[in-house]
Amino acid sequence: MTDIICVIPVRGGSKGIPRKNLLPIAGKPLVAWSIEQALAVPGLRVIVSTEDAEIAEVSRTAGAEVIDRPMELAQDTTASEPVIEHVIETLTARGERPRVVMFLQATSPVRLPGTLARALAEFEDTGADALVGVIAETPFLWNLAHPATADYDYTSRPRRQEISAEAMKYRENGSIYVTRTEIYETLHNRLGGHIELFVMEQVEATDIDTPVDFAHAEKLLATLR
Repeated sequence: MTDIICVIPVRGGSKGIPRKNLLPIAGKPLVAWSIEQALAVPGLRVIVSTEDAEIAEVSRTAGAEVIDRPMELAQDTTASEPVIEHVIETLTARGERPRVVMFLQATSPVRLPGTLARALAEFEDTGADALVGVIAETPFLWNLAHPATADYDYTSRPRRQEISAEAMKYRENGSIYVTRTEIYETLHNRLGGHIELFVMEQVEATDIDTPVDFAHAEKLLATLR
């Protein structure tokens, strides 16, 4: 697995919850959860990209490598793709170009034991170019219009237990992406080519944007631990 890296982009600035990536949650800094989950995958190289000295120190203490991020890639409007491409370019310049990149968001700390290893196994088994973490939802979706329209036949509503996996809808949860390096290099996107879905448990859909999200995630992490 030496040609697979895990990149965790962690910026010092945060408007919703100031310094949230360093805040203690269920006994450890938020960023440490994703680092430790990735390090639990044998042989996976874990890299944090940050412009923040304190985050860098905490990340190294948790066991991750750190690549210093240029300030121009640490703005409120900076997308994740240029940050990951900077990591790829940095490693390539060292003669260490990865074949595959796992991208984790530190703000999605709730992942079950074995989830990341399973994601990498499914990625390799399916021959995908990109794999995206999702959670299953019923197809009972509506469109805001006048009159409203449904994406399913509401005159023949099935019971939830009768809905097949193929008939379900799947929502991207932002927690995990696994992508071949050339997709970033050619499409500048975490998704492209042959895309597969990686179905995660409902509890793993937590994304921390607000204090309420933070409190909810802390309860889940404490319970799972």
